[in-house]
Amino acid sequence: MKIQKKMANTALIFAMVLLIASCSGTPVKFDQPASATPGQQYDMSHGRTATGQACGFQLLLLIPIVTNQRAAMAYQSLKSQAGNGYLTDIRVQETWTYAFVGTLYCTVMEGTIYPPTQS
Repeated sequence: MKIQKKMANTALIFAMVLLIASCSGTPVKFDQPASATPGQQYDMSHGRTATGQACGFQLLLLIPIVTNQRAAMAYQSLKSQAGNGYLTDIRVQETWTYAFVGTLYCTVMEGTIYPPTQS
C-alpha cells in the first residue's frame, strides 16, 4: 500500500512539473531588420504606425493552444511590415477574453516605422 501511494505521489509531482514546464512563453528580443545597415539614414519626418497581433486560446484553463508563441508571432508580423525601415517606439498590449470553455489571450504590438532616406 505504501509503495502504491509513493508511486501515485511521484506521478502527481511529475505531471505537475510537466504542466508547469509546458507553460513557458517564447522570449522576444526587439532587434532591427537584417537589411538595416549601420550608419544608414532614416527619414524621421515620415513615420508611419504599424500593428502586429497574435492570439491564442487556453482550453478549459489547462490546454494551451498557440498561447506561448503569441508575442513572438505578433513581433514577426510587425517586423515584416517594417521591411528595411527603422522600427521604434514599440508598445505591447496584452488582452484576454473569457469564453465558456476557456480564455482567449491576445498580444498586440504597435510601433513606428521610419523609411530609409533616398540617396
